[in-house]
Amino acid sequence: MQGLLVGLGQSEQVKEGGGATLTFTVSDIDAAREYLEGQGVRFDGDTHQVEDMVKLATFYDPDGNALMLAQQLR
Repeated sequence: MQGLLVGLGQSEQVKEGGGATLTFTVSDIDAAREYLEGQGVRFDGDTHQVEDMVKLATFYDPDGNALMLAQQLR
Protein backbone atom coordinates (compact mmCIF):
# COMPACT_ATOMS: atom_id res chain seq x y z
CA MET A 1 0.00 0.00 0.00
CA GLN A 2 1.49 3.34 -1.06
CA GLY A 3 -0.51 5.50 1.32
CA LEU A 4 -3.84 6.59 2.60
CA LEU A 5 -5.69 9.74 1.63
CA VAL A 6 -8.53 11.23 3.62
CA GLY A 7 -10.73 13.74 1.84
CA LEU A 8 -13.30 16.06 3.30
CA GLY A 9 -16.18 17.62 1.41
CA GLN A 10 -18.53 20.45 2.18
CA SER A 11 -22.28 20.20 1.80
CA GLU A 12 -24.94 22.88 2.17
CA GLN A 13 -27.41 20.37 3.64
CA VAL A 14 -26.65 17.54 6.03
CA LYS A 15 -28.31 14.23 5.18
CA GLU A 16 -29.42 11.95 7.98
CA GLY A 17 -27.91 8.50 8.13
CA GLY A 18 -24.42 7.53 7.13
CA GLY A 19 -22.28 9.80 5.04
CA ALA A 20 -19.18 7.77 4.28
CA THR A 21 -18.59 6.76 0.67
CA LEU A 22 -16.10 4.03 -0.20
CA THR A 23 -13.85 5.52 -2.91
CA PHE A 24 -11.59 3.66 -5.32
CA THR A 25 -8.60 5.52 -6.76
CA VAL A 26 -7.98 4.76 -10.44
CA SER A 27 -5.32 5.99 -12.84
CA ASP A 28 -7.82 6.66 -15.68
CA ILE A 29 -11.33 7.48 -14.48
CA ASP A 30 -12.75 7.71 -18.01
CA ALA A 31 -11.58 4.18 -18.89
CA ALA A 32 -12.77 2.78 -15.53
CA ARG A 33 -16.17 4.41 -15.93
CA GLU A 34 -16.54 3.19 -19.51
CA TYR A 35 -15.73 -0.37 -18.40
CA LEU A 36 -18.18 -0.29 -15.48
CA GLU A 37 -20.96 1.24 -17.59
CA GLY A 38 -20.36 -1.55 -20.11
CA GLN A 39 -21.06 -4.02 -17.29
CA GLY A 40 -24.38 -2.30 -16.55
CA VAL A 41 -23.24 -0.27 -13.52
CA ARG A 42 -25.39 2.82 -12.90
CA PHE A 43 -23.65 6.17 -12.37
CA ASP A 44 -25.04 9.29 -10.72
CA GLY A 45 -24.57 11.99 -13.34
CA ASP A 46 -21.38 13.15 -14.96
CA THR A 47 -17.79 12.86 -13.78
CA HIS A 48 -16.92 15.99 -11.80
CA GLN A 49 -13.55 17.71 -11.61
CA VAL A 50 -12.42 19.65 -8.54
CA GLU A 51 -10.03 22.29 -9.91
CA ASP A 52 -6.68 20.66 -10.77
CA MET A 53 -6.88 18.21 -7.88
CA VAL A 54 -9.22 15.30 -8.58
CA LYS A 55 -11.91 13.86 -10.86
CA LEU A 56 -14.82 12.08 -9.13
CA ALA A 57 -17.65 9.83 -10.33
CA THR A 58 -20.35 8.33 -8.09
CA PHE A 59 -21.85 4.94 -8.96
CA TYR A 60 -24.05 2.35 -7.26
CA ASP A 61 -23.62 -1.30 -6.36
CA PRO A 62 -26.50 -3.75 -7.01
CA ASP A 63 -27.97 -2.96 -3.56
CA GLY A 64 -28.05 0.79 -4.25
CA ASN A 65 -25.08 1.72 -2.04
CA ALA A 66 -23.15 4.72 -3.35
CA LEU A 67 -19.50 4.19 -4.24
CA MET A 68 -17.05 6.52 -5.92
CA LEU A 69 -14.18 6.52 -8.39
CA ALA A 70 -11.41 9.10 -7.96
CA GLN A 71 -8.50 10.07 -10.20
CA GLN A 72 -5.80 12.26 -8.64
CA LEU A 73 -4.70 14.99 -11.04
CA ARG A 74 -1.55 16.14 -9.23
